[in-house]
Parts: sequence; C-alpha cells; structure tokens
Amino acid sequence: MNVILLMSDTYRRDNLSCYASSAVKTPRLDAFAEQASVFKRAYTGSFPTVPNRLDIMGGRFSHVDREWCPLPPQTVTLQQVLTASGIVTQMIVDNPHLIEDGFNYCRGFAGWEWIRGQETDAWKSLPREVKIPTSPKKMRTHFVMQRHLRNTSWWEGEEDRFAPRTIQAACEWLEEAARNPGSFYLYLDLFDPHEPWDAPQHYLDMYDPGYQGEPLLYSSYGFWKEIFSEREFQHMRAQYMAESTMVDHWIGVLLDKLEELGLNEDTAVIFTSDHGYLFGEHDLTGKSLLPELNGQYYYEAIPLYRDIRSIPLMIRLPGQTARQDIDALVQPVDLLPTILEMAGLVTTGTVKGQTQTQALQCGVFYTKAWQLKLEDIQGRSLMPLLRGETNRHRDITVSSETLIHHSPIPAKSAIVTEDGWCLHYCGSYGKDATPGAMAGWELINPKAARIPTDPMLFRLSDDPGETRNVIDANEPLAREIHQRYVRWLEEVGTPAEHLKGRRGLR
Repeated sequence: MNVILLMSDTYRRDNLSCYASSAVKTPRLDAFAEQASVFKRAYTGSFPTVPNRLDIMGGRFSHVDREWCPLPPQTVTLQQVLTASGIVTQMIVDNPHLIEDGFNYCRGFAGWEWIRGQETDAWKSLPREVKIPTSPKKMRTHFVMQRHLRNTSWWEGEEDRFAPRTIQAACEWLEEAARNPGSFYLYLDLFDPHEPWDAPQHYLDMYDPGYQGEPLLYSSYGFWKEIFSEREFQHMRAQYMAESTMVDHWIGVLLDKLEELGLNEDTAVIFTSDHGYLFGEHDLTGKSLLPELNGQYYYEAIPLYRDIRSIPLMIRLPGQTARQDIDALVQPVDLLPTILEMAGLVTTGTVKGQTQTQALQCGVFYTKAWQLKLEDIQGRSLMPLLRGETNRHRDITVSSETLIHHSPIPAKSAIVTEDGWCLHYCGSYGKDATPGAMAGWELINPKAARIPTDPMLFRLSDDPGETRNVIDANEPLAREIHQRYVRWLEEVGTPAEHLKGRRGLR
C-alpha cells in the first residue's frame, strides 16, 4: 500500500462541513470526506508547528522533554524506518521551519524537496527596499513581512504561490512514481493557510469584495478589539478563508492526479493539520501573545481552547468510497504506527538500519546504527478503528505546550476525557516556578494577567466554546482528571524535573 500524508498548517477544523456548518468554501475536501474516515475528536498533541511534526515522525509526545527544536539525532523516525524497509520515501514541503537553521526534519527520507520562500525563509535578498502596507501595531513582526515581500516580489499568477508550487512538485513526483513499481510514502507539508495570507484576489472576492483598508497579511496576535477595527477584523478573517479555499483547490489538483495515474486503488491518503487559530473566540486572535520590546519578542501561551487544539483528520483507504465517522479520541502520535501497519511492517517487531549525518560541509558523513523498538512508540495504530473492530482508542488526550520551562507562563495543557470534559492546566509551581526564557515577562506585557493560569474545567457537550468554567462546582472531578493526567505523564516517561510542579491541581 502506498501512503500520502498531507499536512496543511493552521487549518481550522470548522473550515470543513464534515465537522461544522462553515462559511468557508472547501468543495474538494468536502468531497474527499464523503469517501474517507472522518475522525470527529482528533486533538493536537505537542504544540505548535515543529513539536507537532516531531510527534508524528517519532511517534512520541515531544512536549514532555522537548520544545521547538531540530530533529533530535537519537529519534528514530517514521521515514527512516520506511526507507530501511525498502519503501520509496519522499518529502515535499514549503514549511520552512522543518528545514531552515539546520532543523533537519528531512532526515530519513530517500529524497526531499523544499519549495522556498514561506514566512521566515531567508531566500531572497533583493529587492533591497520593499514597501510594507500595514501599520506596525497590526503586524506580528516587521522583519518577517520584509522577508515575505522580497520572497514573493516575482509572483505573477496563482501558480507562483506556495501551495500551488508544492502541489505541482508533488504531482510531478507522482507521475514518476507511477512509472516505477513498488510502494511509496509521500509526505507533503503545506504551510498555508498559516499567515502571511496572500491568496489571489479572486479567492478573497468570495468573502470580502471591495475592501479598501490596510491589507492584514501577517496580523498581530492578542486581544483583537485593541488592535483592529471590526471592519479590519472581518477582512482578516476573510483573508484566512480565502487562503483555505485556495489550499482546498490545490488539494483537489493532487487528488485528480492520483485518479488520473490510477493510484487510488492502492494508495491511502491522510489529510490533517497541526492546530487551529482563534478569530475572536475568547476575545483573542492568533494562537498566543507575542509582545515586543526593543526589538525582542516574548511569548505568552494562551489556553489551548477547542479552536486551537481541534484538528481535522481524514483517512481514505485504497478503494474506499463511503464516509465513516469515528468518534474515538485520537492524536498525531497515532499516525506513525498507523502508517507502519498500512505498510505491513508492525509484525516485524523491530526494524534496523543506519542513518547518515553530515559532519562537515565538505562531504564527510558519519553513520549511526539504529533500531526501532515498538515498545518505545507512544502512538497507537488507528487501523482497528478504520476496520470497525473497536470504537474506543484513548481514555484521555493531552494537548500541550512544552513543559520544560517550569512556569505556568508557557506550560499550558488541555486534557480532554472520553466522556467530554476538558481540564485546562498550567501547573502549580509556586516558589519552584522558574521564568527561564520568559524572564521579565510581567514587566513587558501586563496584559498577561488577563490570560488565565488557574485550572479551568469545561463540560464540552454543554459548552463547546468553553465559556463557562465550572471547576468550583466540580472540584472532585477536576482533581480526578488531573490525577489521570499525572499518571499519563508518568506513563509517557516525563522526566522527574518536568513533573515537578505538575503533581498538584492548584
């Protein structure tokens, strides 16, 4: 069986009609959902972008002992296991964070291609001067906008944009794969609809024609009414919707290519995202706060509310033509064992091989032996769910920022139970709290006090928007969920120093 894993960054689950009534036009993914298994309660694990990819590629929850970091050399990845097993593996991405600055998430793939220019990618140095059309207070960062405008100054039409270029590269690779016998694994990572939002005008006209104000391509995060007018905020949301529709169109191009090449009958297609984005929920926009002082940016995590932690996950097995809704709790770490089972590898017990790492910039490599130990994988195969053999998978899901800074400022977690409760928890550090990279935060951003750090409990069936904290009326339940979370942290091997400060509810 061939496998295509298609990641679209920051793709809100409620963009898709199979999850909620939606104003976003996504006809191709909607049609795909009608031929796929739709996971109704998929939640991100380690947050945000890079920790999510580490969860997927390593099959382990990285937030318990890692943060945003390069691919650790000791991590045995999904792609190197598949490559060592004789499966052709290819990575095609426009997400810069997986490759730039030596992050090396291409390790283990037989081949990889980086479509250049997205967001922080230091690709183009000219033109020297670019005009930024947005007020500084309405932008996340000035230097990223400068870089983006340089990188995109040559664009003429839609096909020059990132998602189209990435999908076109994937289609060309599939044409070659169809001419070569044998199984393959293709990993596609589209950074869109992550900001900057720059879909062609005809997509924007679907949602907000005639807008005459400032473009808000790379909008500030925070309490939106203090940053944008209502009209600007409406336009910002329209820009995101427009880019989501563009992504949908080009995913359709990929699906058409699979059908044209006759690959549908032996190719599983997985579509997912890493997290969502707030557009006014809880009076916020974005997925964190990012204040700036004297050119230095600081980070304040916000609770991983439903519209952030919920992710789309749809899997179409070869030859599948009917939709199946799956209500079990699932997470990104489950994709590694799922794909291994699709490839027929889990019965081998272990897979061994060698990985090459470049030691110097002169063609010198060293090799390192590795062995996959299935007992080290924390994900669980989704195939029993897909085959209808069970309707349960996990008792709880844990979505979390990194725990390693020992402070409630960054270390926010959301624990969802199978019976529909969500506990938001930031730790109970007291005198043990250490600011780490967050030093001086309270002085720089006094609004941080408006972001809750006390535990909160929500009943999702009655309050899906998480607006009514009922922890005071349900303290014993909150403590029971918290203890389940602590046991989970122990089960996944959280180092003792990172468990300290997480054992008490308050």
